[in-house]
Amino acid sequence: MVRVHAGQPISARDARGATPLPESFMSHLPKDWRFLRAGWVYALILTGREDAATKMVEGALQGIIRRHDVVSVKRRRRLFFAMLFREGRNLPCVGEGAGEPVCGLRFFHELAEPGRSALSLLYLRLFSVDELADVLGKSEKELPDILAGARGALSGKWPAAV
Repeated sequence: MVRVHAGQPISARDARGATPLPESFMSHLPKDWRFLRAGWVYALILTGREDAATKMVEGALQGIIRRHDVVSVKRRRRLFFAMLFREGRNLPCVGEGAGEPVCGLRFFHELAEPGRSALSLLYLRLFSVDELADVLGKSEKELPDILAGARGALSGKWPAAV
């Protein structure tokens, strides 16, 4: 199950909560590309739908592959997540369109940007503070306020029984 409790990391598990993603999920990837698994979870939070998340990841991956100026793993990972952020930040909540967001991610999916991405990427533990600010196009000084706002909004949506 995807853990979305404020202050806890998000694990790359089956978002329906039924069974965890197998450890082999994307494990065939070279070490330098294993961030794609977390990228798909992040895209799922942004889109609220598995098919849309897969399309978003494929598009960002195609964008990275076409670029010849991205040689370091660190830069590739940052650029990949920045591409996902730029594409997903203006997407409407699934509840506003067809269908319901994937169970367990609804509250994250409904958060406003850039708080949704800041909190999600923080919990995925892929970036340092300066890298996270770079991905979001914000300054390091803005991050505490963005994160506090997102945490407050999330705690207001999360049912007390969970």
